Amino acid sequence: MRRLLPLAFLLTFGGTAAATDNPTAAALFAPGVISGAGDEGPAAFLPDGNTVYFSRGSSDHEHYAILVSQRTGQGWSEPRTAPFSGRWRDADPAMSPDGSFLVFASNRPADGKGAVLDTVMGGKSYPGRGMNLWRVARQGQGWGAPERLPDTVNTCHSVFAPDVGPDGTLYYIGCGADGQLRLLRSVHKDGRYQAAEPVAFGADDLTVRDPAIAHDGSFMVASIKSAKTQPYRLAIAFATPQGWSTPQDLGDAVNGGTHAMGAQLGADGRTLYFVSDRRVPGEQADWNKDGDNLWQVSLAPWLDAHARDGAPVAGPWDRAQDASPAFGPGDRSVVFTRQVDKTYRLFFSSRDGGRWSVPQPLPFSTQWQDIEPAMAPDGASLVFISNRPEHDGGAALDGVFDGQRFPGRGGNLWQVARGKDGWGTPQRIAALLNTNSSVFAPALAADGTLYFMRTDPDANGKGAFRLFRSRNVHGQYQAPQPLPFSDGVTGDFDPAVAPDQSFIVFSSKRAPAGPAGSELFIAFARGEGWSTPQPLGLTGIEARLSSDHATLYFNAPDRRVHAFDLRGWLARHSAVADVARARNP
Repeated sequence: MRRLLPLAFLLTFGGTAAATDNPTAAALFAPGVISGAGDEGPAAFLPDGNTVYFSRGSSDHEHYAILVSQRTGQGWSEPRTAPFSGRWRDADPAMSPDGSFLVFASNRPADGKGAVLDTVMGGKSYPGRGMNLWRVARQGQGWGAPERLPDTVNTCHSVFAPDVGPDGTLYYIGCGADGQLRLLRSVHKDGRYQAAEPVAFGADDLTVRDPAIAHDGSFMVASIKSAKTQPYRLAIAFATPQGWSTPQDLGDAVNGGTHAMGAQLGADGRTLYFVSDRRVPGEQADWNKDGDNLWQVSLAPWLDAHARDGAPVAGPWDRAQDASPAFGPGDRSVVFTRQVDKTYRLFFSSRDGGRWSVPQPLPFSTQWQDIEPAMAPDGASLVFISNRPEHDGGAALDGVFDGQRFPGRGGNLWQVARGKDGWGTPQRIAALLNTNSSVFAPALAADGTLYFMRTDPDANGKGAFRLFRSRNVHGQYQAPQPLPFSDGVTGDFDPAVAPDQSFIVFSSKRAPAGPAGSELFIAFARGEGWSTPQPLGLTGIEARLSSDHATLYFNAPDRRVHAFDLRGWLARHSAVADVARARNP
């Protein structure tokens, strides 16, 4: 089975651990403790998933406060009022992806001393029901003093339902230029929130509320309806280079009652928490009949289905230009490339349960430009590209390709061992492979065979990149041979090979690639040769495979890591091979 961002942590029901994690049908979140007789609102988790902040209203809906609860060995602790809440009408908490601050909606006055905010909606006045967005920063194990966000965000007294996306970008509901409530966003740049921008999310006639944005910006869940008489229903949309895809309804297994709203994502990025007045199966019909409860559901079916179409995929590679995730055995660890200042370094993250650790630079990747990691299938070694010189004291390698010289942008193949005590010292691979300063894109097979790309040595940097293979015999790399379908005339790049070398995926300028892009192709082993490469219908570079080689990871034109399910291609090839063997036993 393909393993893509496995489930994160046990969810708790009635004070005991659930029998199954992340239910695919909506389930009540911690009934009797968090979901109770009050009117619960959105849930915001610290990154470790062990602390949750949520709003709760009184039975008359006049008072709301933000409460906090911690995970315990038996479930969740009795909620208590958060230190920054309790005096005013506070609701809609939203946690930043790194847990450094929380944004919430409140009717408190800007100076903390005046009258509470009123608002007018639909021509009707609502005393004390106004909302502006406030931000409170994490300080050690506690919180600082809340600060009202600037007027670029709080353009009226009806601003609510925030969520925090990549780079601190704020998504929320507020007043558009026409005074109507709309889905907006404010980019956080140079320490300031920029002017609010409308977000196009589906058809113009949709009413959109309560956005929940993926930590890497790859998808959004929101409540939508197209007519006043319809209930709000949760839908998911995915980021594309052209904008948000058409929202997809999450279905009746999620949507229920008179509304489904208040979407927020759990710490794993794949569990959705939301607010609904739906009834609990098996409970009496009057369960919390006057209020909402918090519900949870796994988004895995929708995210995995979209991944099969080459969608952006969440992971520790959450920045634009993060690239080439190289997985250890069981996808329990990953090394990838990340831009640091004006160069690139290798970063490492490991998975504890379903959560990835905060990426850290590898100890040997602190001085030179290191890119394009490739993990051995057994996880015992890593091959990567570096512009570091062959000998200490030398200068960084220049790249020479496409008929140009690129100062400091060259590369050679380096290898480093990984043991139980950590990483060794990188060693430059033999000059038999590193024949010039423009050798890139390694891939390792289970028997040690190394695939990579370089220009032909006698082309003086003027030829196209070509794919090569070097067998490893008794620990020694042999003279590399070009792959037969890679002619050095049309550029081929970034090979990713199955551990048993049964197939290879790579990028190429060959048709149907356009003038400015590279298409992904797959070719299958055929004896000592290869089948004719076939286009996968994807535009991208930096191909990598999951440890079970069923999922392809690559960087799309939006510069983010995407995923694509290869099982259909592999199954079709296997079926064709079976027919061929039957005909020619």
